[in-house]
Parts: sequence; C-alpha cells; structure tokens
Amino acid sequence: MGILPEYRRFTRVNLPVWVIVGAAVLWGVIGKLQGKFTLAWEQLGLLIVLALLSAAARTWVGVKDPRVMYRFTLPLAVFDLLLITLATRFTGGFESQVWLLYFALLTSEAVVMSTPLLLISLGLTAAGYAWASTPLAPDLWNDFGFRIAAISLVSWLIHQVYRSHTEYRTELAELREQYDLAQERERIAREFHDGLGHHLVSAIRGLESLQRRLKLQHLTADAGNRGAGAAPADCTLQEQIDILRTALDETRLTIQQLRSPETADMRSFIHQTAERVAQRLGAQLHCVCPDVMPELSPLQTLMLTRVMQEALSNVMKHAGRPQNLWVECVWREGWLEVRVADDGDGFDPAAALEGMGLSNMRERIRALGGELTIQSAPGQGTTVLARVPTRGSDGTDTNPSGGR
Repeated sequence: MGILPEYRRFTRVNLPVWVIVGAAVLWGVIGKLQGKFTLAWEQLGLLIVLALLSAAARTWVGVKDPRVMYRFTLPLAVFDLLLITLATRFTGGFESQVWLLYFALLTSEAVVMSTPLLLISLGLTAAGYAWASTPLAPDLWNDFGFRIAAISLVSWLIHQVYRSHTEYRTELAELREQYDLAQERERIAREFHDGLGHHLVSAIRGLESLQRRLKLQHLTADAGNRGAGAAPADCTLQEQIDILRTALDETRLTIQQLRSPETADMRSFIHQTAERVAQRLGAQLHCVCPDVMPELSPLQTLMLTRVMQEALSNVMKHAGRPQNLWVECVWREGWLEVRVADDGDGFDPAAALEGMGLSNMRERIRALGGELTIQSAPGQGTTVLARVPTRGSDGTDTNPSGGR
C-alpha cells in the first residue's frame, strides 16, 4: 500500500525542518568549540534540547494526523519564536546570526497562518528580538528597525502571494467544475433529445396514425348511422396522445433548462425564458428587471436560474390557464429579489409543501444564505419570492410595477 497523499505532503515539509534544526545545532557546537560564543555548555545543551523538542513536536503532530497539523500552527510557532529569541540572546544578541531563523520560520508559516495570527507572530518577533538585542547601541537601532521591517514585509508579501494563488486555484477549480458540469448537461440534453424525445414523437405519431385508421373504420362501419358519436377507443387514444404531448413538452422544457448557460446575461435569460412560458400558456407577460444586474457569483447565477425555471415549470404544470404571468427582479439594500407570480388555479401550500419541487427550491436558496417564500391559495394564483444577498449593496433600488 502506497503512502497517503497527506503523509507525503507532510514528509516534504518535515524533512527541511530537521535539516534546519541539525544545521543550527552543528553551527552552535562548532561556534562554541571555536570560542565565538560566551554561553556555557549548559545553555548550549538547553538550546539543543529545545530545538530537538520543537522538531520532534512537529513530527509527532504530523505523524499522528497530518490534516490537523495546521491547528497547532500558532502554539508551535510561538514556541519556536521563544527558542530563536533565547538562542539569539545567548549567542551575541544583535550581532548573532541566529536572527535569520526568524526569516526561515515566519516566511514558511506565513503561507498557512491566517492574517490575524501572522500579525500576532510578527508582533511577538519584534518584541522578542528587541529583548534579545538589548542593550543596543543607539547607532544600531536603524539596522534593528530595518531587520524587523524586512522580516515583516517579506512574510506579509509571501502571505498575500499565497492567498492570491489559493484564490486563483479555487476560481480555476470552479471554472473547471462548471465546464465539466456544462459538458455533462449537454450530453444529458442530447440523450433526452435523441432518445426520450425521439421515442415520444414516434409514439405520438403512431397513436395518431392508429386513431385515423380507427376513425376511418368507425365511419365505414357506421355509414348508415349518422347520429353515432365518437367511439370509446378513439376517446381513449386521444387521452393517451394528450398525455404524451404533455410529456413531450416537459421533456423539451427540461432540455432547454439543461442547456441554459449560467455565464449568460441573466437579465436576457430571464426575459427569454419568461416569454417562452407566457407564449405556451397564452398569458400576458409582465417582466421587469433592472438595466444593470448586480454582480453575481457563478453559484448564485446557477441557483437563481434553477429556482426561476422550477417556478415557471410549476406555472405550466399546475396553474391551469392563467391570464397573467409576472416575472420580476428587484435589487435593493444588498439583496436581489426574484419573483414569479401567476393568477392561475393556485394550490394549498400546506398540502403540497414537499411537492412540485418546492423543497429543492428552498435548499438552493438556503445554500446562498437567502430565503424563499411561497404564497398561494386555491383559485387565487401563486407567488414565489426568492431573496439572496449580493456582493454589492449600492445597486439600483427599483420598485417594479405591474405586480399583484
């Protein structure tokens, strides 16, 4: 069995830690033997033990579970900062080269620390190095400030670069996911069109052909009976044809939904979708959208598009023959409101709470941190209102007219 990816990543980081600790210990022992340091062997031994303890602690945490390694970033970093401060103090203060280990520590931890934790670590570094360097001659304070600034700015730069790189990789992963999802939807749409749609059309044509033959036979057999009504078989066939035509319409609507691009202009998409539904219903469309739509993330666009499509699909399936259809978008106070309403048959929300895709609509809007309300009653139409927070809060506050 191969090494798990998390352990492989941990090994790549842990090995340099031991190399740095080993190099620092070797440097300290050689310096002591050459008489460069005034610290006692006991002090040097203490520093060596603490350094080995720090490396061992990091190794122990990583081996136990590499995924929780970053939870101990601050405690381990604080311990190492104290150790470097003591080593700097014992090996010459401001003149000691140990201060470079601040660089090694903070620049490596800057990529995994949050911004507040990094600022805390930089503050501890400045305080610790100041204590390790005292007493400091007045002419060295300028150099001291430069070193602190260099450590802080380089660590901050690495922190920001890594954050930008992470955001870029996240956005790239989202784009790849959207592309793969679009390709999969296109494949499913083709299968619907070439498979189910084709079979439904064939079945409808076959039943219509059979219906015409039955009518011809019925007319031939009852040529002398001019008052005869439609045959029961003919009525049954017509019912089945109507059912299949409804299924074909729903299949075509599903194909249109699958092929709708999330990256398209949402305002145009809303108008086009609402117009198609209104034409099929023979209803008067009242569509109001702001000229400038708020900035939406791909996920927000996708979820709102699906909710609107589900609401319009419900209008086609359950509203009967409404006279009016309202589709509105309002952007006010940092919230985008999408409203779909009709004056059709309506329904009892308590009785159909989990039906008609309502639970899916609620889950989509809840995933965006928004809220979905549905108002309806038998014979009084239906109103679906979705509200989601947007990125901006200074958009056009419109009050569309034409609603009920």
